[in-house]
Amino acid sequence: MNGSSKNKRYLLWLAVGTGVLAVAMAILLALQITQKRAIERANNLRADSITALVFQFEREFMRFRQTLEANVIRPGALDEDNLTLRYDLFLSRLNLLRDNPTTDLITHRAEYKKAMPHVEQVVAMADKVMAATPLNKKNLAELLREFNGLGVDVQALSLAANSEVAALLESQDKTMLAQNNQIIGLTLAQLLFLLIAAGALALRQRRQEQERQALEDLTHELREAHFRAEAANRGKSQFLANMSHELRTPFNGMLGMMSLLESTPLTTAQADYIKTAKGSANHLLTLLNDILDVSALESGKMTLNPEPVQLSALLNEVNALMNPLAVEKKLKFSIVVQAELPAWVLADATRLKQILFNLVNNALKFTDQGGVTLTVVSRPRTDGNTGLAFLVEDTGIGMDDHVLSRLFQRFYQVDGGLARKFGGTGLGLEISQTLARMMGGAIEVESTPGKGSVFTLHLPFTTCPAPPAAAAPVSIQAFTKPEPVAAPADASASEASAPATDAPPPLNALRVLVAEDHPVNRKFVGILLDKMGCKATFCENGQLAVEAAEREMFDLVLMDVHMPIMDGLTATRTIRAMAGPIAQVPIIVLTADVMNDAKEQALAAGVNDFVTKPVQIGQLQAAMQKCLAAAGVAASGAAAQA
Repeated sequence: MNGSSKNKRYLLWLAVGTGVLAVAMAILLALQITQKRAIERANNLRADSITALVFQFEREFMRFRQTLEANVIRPGALDEDNLTLRYDLFLSRLNLLRDNPTTDLITHRAEYKKAMPHVEQVVAMADKVMAATPLNKKNLAELLREFNGLGVDVQALSLAANSEVAALLESQDKTMLAQNNQIIGLTLAQLLFLLIAAGALALRQRRQEQERQALEDLTHELREAHFRAEAANRGKSQFLANMSHELRTPFNGMLGMMSLLESTPLTTAQADYIKTAKGSANHLLTLLNDILDVSALESGKMTLNPEPVQLSALLNEVNALMNPLAVEKKLKFSIVVQAELPAWVLADATRLKQILFNLVNNALKFTDQGGVTLTVVSRPRTDGNTGLAFLVEDTGIGMDDHVLSRLFQRFYQVDGGLARKFGGTGLGLEISQTLARMMGGAIEVESTPGKGSVFTLHLPFTTCPAPPAAAAPVSIQAFTKPEPVAAPADASASEASAPATDAPPPLNALRVLVAEDHPVNRKFVGILLDKMGCKATFCENGQLAVEAAEREMFDLVLMDVHMPIMDGLTATRTIRAMAGPIAQVPIIVLTADVMNDAKEQALAAGVNDFVTKPVQIGQLQAAMQKCLAAAGVAASGAAAQA
């Protein structure tokens, strides 16, 4: 029996018990009222009872008879006044006896039925005698004889009244005694019921206490389990952070060196080998990023970092990255804008591009003929935000209802099985859907087997002004309005379609301090800085970087996070606490730690920018230029100081 059934049963018993007590109390109240009325009647009988009436009637009867006898026997004149007074009193008592309702108690008695007619007869005779003027003693003597004969009936009537009242009082006493016994019985029953109820309540309280104790024990166990889970999650997060760093660090060196090797003179076979190796390395890096994203989502550490984003520039980036993939498969890729794009919106550009890259890449992967189109349309909203929908439409293999129902499940793959044609981990769509929901939107899909699919990303955007250090507006070259522009026929054409931007000012002669413990990464970063014309000073840990910053002035610091002796964040805080201009030197973190809170921790320590490994020369150059511009440091000024 569950808790709800127990509560209903308890409430039912409580209602029944309350009803029984209410009925018992009502019966007790009725008995008390009845007893009160009986007592009142008994009091009324004592105050104005038939006994008193008959007694007074008998007394006045005897007084009149005595006065009448005295006047008849005594010689001389009659005492008419006294005789008349006594007769009037006698008549008044007779009238009270006849007219009082109390007389009903004895009207059924034989004594009453015998006495009253005789009294009426004698009174009729007395009225005649007492009406004579003057009174005749002879007639009075005759009347005395009648009264003497009536005395026996009057005495019998008095005895009958006394007997009737005694019987009535005895009956009332018995009734009150019976009612008193009933009250005692009901009181005992109530007491017993209350004792049973008290026992039941005590038993229920005991059970509730046991349940409460069991709940407290369960809560304690759950709390302990929660603490253990949190500890395990912290250990898992630390493990993932360590593994992220340890795996991405060699990736940085490997991809960097392959990029450098690719820029050297190579034979056709060597160029093909490098391209294959880079493709495999990038695939492994994507796999690692997906696993880290899933872990961050599971632990609740995945957060969004909204900042002003120029949507047109973002779409150009999507076009620049996806066009080469389409050209490689001889597919058409175009972006069509059917909505008025706001100039700047608040969004997490990295996560938005991650979703679009994933949807477009999947569309290209499952399409062998035709092409893929990314269409941007407006969706009206009532909350004041700008609603946009990004439709990724392909002419690929399509999906049936069974596949669509499981599409966003983790590790699910459309062509699962040992002989599957397409690769992938089955994580991208789940991550994309979760990110879309975190942004306040969602991803919907429509598909027809053999005809293709349409993935629609619905997102709300809040418009915002351009940031103070924003670049000039990006020209819309990667997409058209409203007619789509097909992807160029080769990679060179793709590069030509990329947005035209001003070349960054030269960074030559900048003095750069590099704190990096991995020898391959030091070598790679050194080559990149050398290509940019910078002068690099290398340190193997944060302590050496602090000491170098104390010895001489640098224009820029590139800081790794995970290093022996002193980590990069501690070294950054130490440099920021120094006196003089060195405390304001721009510091850029180059790290393989991509866990969601790594950037926040770095910014809190005082760094100016955050660049994840593997690092590309364009990415590093842009970050350096941005930090130097924000700090008001010109490359030419640094060269003059050198």
